[in-house]
Amino acid sequence: MSNRVALNHFDEKNLKEKIRDCLEWVNWKDRIYPDSRIYLKPNLTFPEFRPGVTTSPHFLAAVLSVLKERTPHITVFEADGGNNSYPAEKAFETHNLYEICGSMNVRLINLTREERTYVEIPTPHGKKVIPLSKEIVEQADMTISIPVPKMHFVVRYTGAIKNYWGTVPDSMRLRNHHFFNYAITEIMKIQKSGITIVDGEYFLDNNGPVSGNAVKMNMVMAADTPLSADMALMSLMDVDPHRIGYIRTAWEKNMGPKSIDDIEFNSSLEKFKTHSFSYHRDPVDYLALLGFKSKLVTWLVYLSPLRNMVHKLVRLLRGRSRQVDTYYTGIDKEHHPC
Repeated sequence: MSNRVALNHFDEKNLKEKIRDCLEWVNWKDRIYPDSRIYLKPNLTFPEFRPGVTTSPHFLAAVLSVLKERTPHITVFEADGGNNSYPAEKAFETHNLYEICGSMNVRLINLTREERTYVEIPTPHGKKVIPLSKEIVEQADMTISIPVPKMHFVVRYTGAIKNYWGTVPDSMRLRNHHFFNYAITEIMKIQKSGITIVDGEYFLDNNGPVSGNAVKMNMVMAADTPLSADMALMSLMDVDPHRIGYIRTAWEKNMGPKSIDDIEFNSSLEKFKTHSFSYHRDPVDYLALLGFKSKLVTWLVYLSPLRNMVHKLVRLLRGRSRQVDTYYTGIDKEHHPC
């Protein structure tokens, strides 16, 4: 498979046309057929629409409209927010997905409510087991990631690949963060990850994946693999891919290009580099980083009898009011599901 990525600027009048043009560049009709069963994973990492944080409802609607030209067998899915922070149904409602999907005869499902299968994940420390959707594992011909590009206060960058973490239906999936780099690549393979369509209307700068600064970019991207998309996006955002653990693991498993020079673009990347992105961690964010890497710290912060005290301490150290730094459900940043 060649490594192909297409980028286009768009406005509200030509979005579908630009999405279609990008898909043509990655030869989508050679991979999606009239009888293909396609599962779409938007990024709904917040319980209501927030520019640069969640996939735009009108962008998802445009993607669905184009894909429906090729196959009627389309399902949009998401799982509950991590750490039991909010039900996916809340995000479906506030992103207007019930109306959007209903009007196009597209299925919309919450994986947390669906039947599960359990898969083994090989890691350097032995095999681990995680749940996935039984339906997607057994029936999907392709899953399509529809990410929002962001700087991330824990893993530095998040886009096409990391969006697949939300396919784990367990709302306490953060318990598995300590082997995330190995799990995410297996999750993609098992669920037949394929074409990626990037909602680049907004990128998120600085301290994402929720609290950063939204940057208007008005860009759509299609890539033949999630890794191709991430390599292109990291180049646009001046992120060193060698510093991203899950990218290195994807390279080890030959899941896509190892260099930006290995990608065939429809256009020069330079004209899309309209913003200088930066990465920032608050001092207290290092606790989340420790939790991401350590099973023990994850247990202490999220599962132990001391968790409420730890969360109060973190809020105190942040020096922010609970109202400013909380989810809709009152869940603080340190509870972030991703």
